[in-house]
Amino acid sequence: MGTELILLMVLLALVVLLAMEVPVAFCLAGSGVLGLVLLRSTNVAGATLASLPFQATSSFTLTVVPMFILMGMFAMQANVAEDLFRLTNRALHFVRGGVAVATIVTCAGFAAVCGSSVATAATVGRLTIDEMRRYGFSGGFAGALVASAGTLGVMIPPSIALVLFGIISNESIGALLLAGIVPGLVSAVIMAIGVLVLARLGFGFDIAVARAAEAAQPAERARTYGGIVKLAVLFVIVIGGIYSGVITATEAAAIGAMASLLMLLLSVAARKLAFLPAIKEALSSTASLSSMVFAILVGASIFSYFLVSAGVPGDFADWVLGFNLPPGLLVLLMLASLIPLGMILDGVSIQLITVPLFYPVVVTELGFDGLWYAILTVKMIEIGLITPPVGVNAFIVANLVGRGGLEQVFRSLTIFVAIDLIIFGVLFAFPGIVTWLPAQMN
Repeated sequence: MGTELILLMVLLALVVLLAMEVPVAFCLAGSGVLGLVLLRSTNVAGATLASLPFQATSSFTLTVVPMFILMGMFAMQANVAEDLFRLTNRALHFVRGGVAVATIVTCAGFAAVCGSSVATAATVGRLTIDEMRRYGFSGGFAGALVASAGTLGVMIPPSIALVLFGIISNESIGALLLAGIVPGLVSAVIMAIGVLVLARLGFGFDIAVARAAEAAQPAERARTYGGIVKLAVLFVIVIGGIYSGVITATEAAAIGAMASLLMLLLSVAARKLAFLPAIKEALSSTASLSSMVFAILVGASIFSYFLVSAGVPGDFADWVLGFNLPPGLLVLLMLASLIPLGMILDGVSIQLITVPLFYPVVVTELGFDGLWYAILTVKMIEIGLITPPVGVNAFIVANLVGRGGLEQVFRSLTIFVAIDLIIFGVLFAFPGIVTWLPAQMN
């Protein structure tokens, strides 16, 4: 049986398993094992299953993943997002659409300690959607804004997506985390400007309701800067430590998790809340998210091993370069292919499948900067998080919007996908936005 036919059968098996709603990790592992059986033998497939899962997950570098997730879960239980939203909302309440900008700031700030888009959207959505409705935004628009701004958790460090990209491609994890800072801030600024323009135009926004809410605004209470202080401490520990070279990314994640735990203890003591339930919830969420990431990592490693055994990366590079297109256009086409993949796969799976194929072509053959390509890849993954039919973030916030929320959210997300494509265009056209800060570290 020819290699091309085997590859076609494996891809067909993968699509069928996904259509049957089998968990993605098992889809990748099952189709990879099928390919190895057809390409080599059952003995080779068995030996691969016996050794590869351990090899894929035994790297010390991977400890950064559960540590960053744990740091975010402790920060969430310490009410960092709630404190940040209250402060920014009070500061911007006089601006038409200011509550939406406060939501974006909260998403960006919480992403700086969380690293998970799903956790960011779920946490911030519970705080902000009802408040945005009170100030004139429709439920669908409010949910779409949280879903879109929640994707900043993929870009702004500590980003699990960037950590995995570094592990797959051997790019410096510290440099990748630094490379995400400026693009993440640029994304938040462009998104905030877009929301303010939409509010002025009355898109998803009722001016009469907003004015009534502003008139009923209670006297401003004393501001609490606890959220800002907590974010600043964690930012200095993680990014400051990596940037200065004092600690590695793995050490920064562990120290950040310990700092978040201390913040949780202080928050529980100040609010007189139960400590054990908060700890239990944080550890449970960390275990759940970490298990999902590592399961997908094992499945994708088996699938990738089949692709390498079949010689797909080399054939793919020859095929792409054979088109004789301008290098920038080739990169653009490869990145554009991530959008339809995002409609059916999660971001971790997309990276584990495509980075081993695309990265050598973009960096080695075409000569582009690896950090620049990593940020653009993550940006496309962000768009996939709000694109139907999967659109994980959209489903999360739809439950918070209420009846008919999913349809309303997806309808309003169209404009935010357009804003994200504008942001992508800016990052594509000006690579210095990505590479400047890591260059200062070097």
